[in-house]
Amino acid sequence: MKIIFLFLFVFLISEIVGFSVPQPKGIKSSNRSLVYTYDINGSFYSKFLFTDLNFQLPFTCENGSSIRTCTSYVDEEIAKNLHGSMSSCVIDEDGSELCGSFTPNTKYYPNPIIQGEFKPPTKGSHTIIKGYYLVLGITYYLTIIPNMKVPFVGFFYEESFDATNLILDYKGGCGEKTFQWPNGFKYSFNHSNPTIDKISSDNSSLVAIGSNFCSNSNDVNIFIDGIQVDKINLISIDHELFEVRYTQQYCKSIYVNIVSGGLESNKIKFEFKPLPLKINSIPKVKGGLITITGERLSSQINNSSIIVKIGNHQCKNIISSQHEITCNLDPVQTGSNDDSIGLHVNVSINGIVNDNILLFSFDVPFIYDFILPQGQVKLIGDCLGTNESTQIYIDDIQQLNLTININDKQTTLLFTPLNQIKNSKLYIIVNGKKSNVIQIDSSFFVKLSPLSPSVLGQIVNITLYNVNILNHNNLPTLTFMDNTTIKGIDNLNSNEYSNHTYSFEIPIGCGRNGISISIGNQTTHSELYYELPIITSCSINNDQIIRCFGNFTNYFNFYENGKINILFSNSIDEIYLPTNSIDFKIDSFSFQLNKKYKTNQVYFNVCNELLPIINIEYNSTIQTPQPTIINTLKPQLNSSSEQEIKQNKTNSNSYSSNENMSNKQKNEKIPSEGVKIQYNIILIILPIISFLAHNFLTSQLF
Repeated sequence: MKIIFLFLFVFLISEIVGFSVPQPKGIKSSNRSLVYTYDINGSFYSKFLFTDLNFQLPFTCENGSSIRTCTSYVDEEIAKNLHGSMSSCVIDEDGSELCGSFTPNTKYYPNPIIQGEFKPPTKGSHTIIKGYYLVLGITYYLTIIPNMKVPFVGFFYEESFDATNLILDYKGGCGEKTFQWPNGFKYSFNHSNPTIDKISSDNSSLVAIGSNFCSNSNDVNIFIDGIQVDKINLISIDHELFEVRYTQQYCKSIYVNIVSGGLESNKIKFEFKPLPLKINSIPKVKGGLITITGERLSSQINNSSIIVKIGNHQCKNIISSQHEITCNLDPVQTGSNDDSIGLHVNVSINGIVNDNILLFSFDVPFIYDFILPQGQVKLIGDCLGTNESTQIYIDDIQQLNLTININDKQTTLLFTPLNQIKNSKLYIIVNGKKSNVIQIDSSFFVKLSPLSPSVLGQIVNITLYNVNILNHNNLPTLTFMDNTTIKGIDNLNSNEYSNHTYSFEIPIGCGRNGISISIGNQTTHSELYYELPIITSCSINNDQIIRCFGNFTNYFNFYENGKINILFSNSIDEIYLPTNSIDFKIDSFSFQLNKKYKTNQVYFNVCNELLPIINIEYNSTIQTPQPTIINTLKPQLNSSSEQEIKQNKTNSNSYSSNENMSNKQKNEKIPSEGVKIQYNIILIILPIISFLAHNFLTSQLF
């Protein structure tokens, strides 16, 4: 038996050795046929055998004068089976055929035909590459130059394996890559284009969500409005997310895109929307100044369009900065309670509208701060009510028999406590609405003398009350809102340091100033306001020129520095007449009256303190109107100044004014009755003189 097997083995070897290996001269592959050409006298493949599938790919050959052309018909169904273990049938020069003994040399494999684009995701996945002749023979992977192996998904020796839709277990990459097949054929590809789906921001960075961003910072470039982001500002990068440092303090739109692996993404628009976070309340029937605080409340674009709507009410006279918008809301006389509570606040800047929810309600009392001027308590806030409607509670006990003084805009409330308030909780109730609760202590307070120093500066004596014994050896410090400090000097007026007076050198200044006074570990907040000019009289002529008289010598420098102007104000509009429109002299000033306003709506504004110019008249029956001298104007420290209210809301050391007036300013009246009396006396005396003269002449003639 052994001899028989040995004989057969020797026979087969001799048969194989007798056949020459085919050496094709050319190969052409398409999705319709596979064509090999040979020398006419050489051996050639008559079939490719895929033994795992029991599938054959036969060739039909035609002989030319010197070339033999062998063609196999191919379609998609045939191409699906061209995989797995592979051998061939070879016809030798003498026409004899031998099958199963020859595996074609890989260099004679047909070149793959790639259908469509192969663009895998950068993060990798099971990805399909489509085409013909993608895998022949026993192989488990494709190779990316230089030596990255990309394995197939599935078993190539099974019938279900589709060689025209080759599923690759691609692990990911970035940029251009190249496949190389065993026959040397190369196919270059890039990855899917990056796509940005969403942008978000946390005020310090931008975060983009999408796909195909790559994962190596060296492979990417990020652009914001066409400007490349410095790689140092790239916080993180992954295939589906990147984050860059970026802050934007203004409301605006930007465009973001990324170039990864040489491929550019879409450009996505992102809006840095206005972010209103807080809004004050105002009295519904009075209207008033609305202050909105938040982020990105202005734009870098000149002449920006800014619209503020509160419910159905539109705000007017809008002034905006990065963190604050102020505007005026008109009084609302009618409407149901539904139009008073929970109104949505919408801020639009150049068409970009906030998407957060901020609600506004009318007539909600709120206390921002308090100060202790001259031993009284002044609350600063919004919707503080009226003298009659507001109730004050200290430690939940209503304070009865208090004299309350609330300004017209309901932004300040002044009262004198019946007893010292020590570490107590204070709130108010206005028409059944309770305010927030503040912690208050009025035991340590100060009094100033004089209360209104000269604008040229002067010594002011300040008496400190209820100084802690541990602080008796200290000297007090006065601090202005701009952090300017002045050290007090002991007047040595007594040895009682619990209540003691110190002198302070107050510098040149004007207007009302919030101050704090500290000694040791005790601090109190008060206010200091410089004296205002005294306007002795005003007149108006037929051209609507108002001229006011007085002594303004000390205020000329403030005029030159733009701190003096004219305010036209009513419940709807406010207009400031610029400084250069005022003819200002040391003894008078004059300006053109705006015809839209009445004379009782005109104010002389000195460092944001308002003196009303009122009761200006002239006799319209006179053909050539002459100036009419009127009552002397009494300067008023007007707390309705919108600038002051704005300060109250943004600085705990800012103050409003309404109650105090300078003792130096008194009413004067130019007498006019005396002229009438003198005229009547003349009328009486003239007939008497005429009668006496007539008698005298008669006696002389006769």
